[in-house]
Formats: sequence, C-alpha cells, structure tokens
Amino acid sequence: MTSLRFAAATGLLFAAALTAAEPSKSVRWADDLHSARDEARRTGKPILIVFGAEWCGFCKKLDRDTLSDRATAATINERFVPVYLDVTEREMTPAKKVAQILEVKTLPSCVILSPEADLLGRMKGYQSPAAMGRELAAATQLQERIQVTGGVATPK
Repeated sequence: MTSLRFAAATGLLFAAALTAAEPSKSVRWADDLHSARDEARRTGKPILIVFGAEWCGFCKKLDRDTLSDRATAATINERFVPVYLDVTEREMTPAKKVAQILEVKTLPSCVILSPEADLLGRMKGYQSPAAMGRELAAATQLQERIQVTGGVATPK
C-alpha cells in the first residue's frame, strides 16, 4: 500500500473520535485517536497505536511486562503520542475499522505512524522491552530522516 493511499485511508479514520482503553498506567495514553493525531501534528511526534483486546493473554503480557517497564514507558512518553485501541467487541467498531485498514491481523499489534500518517513501523505479537525498544528507536530514526528530507524517507 502506498504511503499516499495509506495516509488517505487512515486520515478518514482519524476524524472519528475513538475512545481508547487504558492498559498500563505507566504510559500517558491519548484519550482517543483524534486527539492523538492533533497532538502528533502539534508536537511532530509519531503516533504509537497499540491494538489489544480484553480476552488476549499476550496483550495482557505486553501490558504487564513491556508497557509497564519503566524505560519503555519513558521512551514512549517522551518520543511518541501513544493511543490504545481495544478491539474486543464482536461487531465492526471504529477501532476494528482502524485495525482493518492498518492490516492488523494478530493481537497484540503496534503500528507507528508519522504525524502525516506515514507508516514508520509495525510490531506483531508480544514484544519484550528490549525488542520494543529497538523497534521504537528504528521508527524514531525513520521519522527523523523523513523530517530532514522534507517528507521523503531515504535509505540508511
């Protein structure tokens, strides 16, 4: 999916106010996807979307082991605009629609978007604090390269 199509598809969904669940109290979660987008545009920080569900054991493990990890939570709070979307409901909800557009097929999953909705990273399944730290760092570096080059991601 091209960046432009991706941005257009996610842009439509950012307009809806999506209520976020609050997993870890260590992370300062945005109230909804709409406010996360606004904050990302204002601050220039990427958006970290964590998809989970109440019934998902690995989602709970991600919350307990990784999102509650002091260093991981500090990195997320300092460098990202985080939002948690709970896709527990059986019917098609706005959170499930976002997951569908972003091609989230497994839980937990994390998607990192630039303030302009460019895809910066994707994490599928449970991530240890170290693994998530590496992915967050890579997404931050990509975001910095995009900003330096005026919106064009350049190879390392």
